[in-house]
Amino acid sequence: MPTYRDRGVVLRTRTLRDADRHYIIYTETHGKIVVLAKGSRRGKSKMSPHLALFGVVDLMIAKGRVIDRLAGASLAKPYRSVITSLSKTALSQVFLHAVDALVKRELPDDRVFLLIEEFLHAIDSAPEPEQGSRGLAFDAAAARLLDLLGFALELRECVRCRTQLVPEGNSINFMLGGVECNNCRDQFSGEVSAEAIKAMRYFRTEPIASSASLRIPHSACREIIFLTDLLLTTHLEGRFHALNYLKAVS
Repeated sequence: MPTYRDRGVVLRTRTLRDADRHYIIYTETHGKIVVLAKGSRRGKSKMSPHLALFGVVDLMIAKGRVIDRLAGASLAKPYRSVITSLSKTALSQVFLHAVDALVKRELPDDRVFLLIEEFLHAIDSAPEPEQGSRGLAFDAAAARLLDLLGFALELRECVRCRTQLVPEGNSINFMLGGVECNNCRDQFSGEVSAEAIKAMRYFRTEPIASSASLRIPHSACREIIFLTDLLLTTHLEGRFHALNYLKAVS
């Protein structure tokens, strides 16, 4: 049976009957894959500890007719701080679920893998989030992910008249995929602040760690969180229940 090697991050697992699991993994060179791990639910399984969430894993995978099988796994890069913090665990888990929900299988893009690595490293090395706040790391990573997948909002020109945006009087139009200027905006649309627009532009080009440390008004943070959550759910086929979990924790 032919095998191949790759590095990957476990996005989620599915429990099967008996002692088996399906692992949904985003890999560096093969994109998102689903593999069968025989016996991984048994207490004596040698591979199961290496396949815990929030770590980069070296994988050996055997090609199968219907589904590939996991032949070997070794944890190459653990993110220990994430595992010991409920807030960091929630942020990481919801982002990985977002990747799983938005990315199609076997369409490899190493930029997505590098983004996952960067996000987990930023969360792992960051201080504990403040009580009642989820910070901006998740929103920055989500903005970068949506940009890579072609779902990013137009934030520099009005989506109707294509004129350069001025700081005030703008609103978000999700149906058209961007910001409307004051002259074109619908009377029922909600205004978006200049601070929120600037931050969302910054997210797309700068490291996640830098984005997470931005100092912006709390009102702009609330706008960004609302827009991120709405943008994610807009591009998913069903309800993204993981966001409710994130709200409950943070």
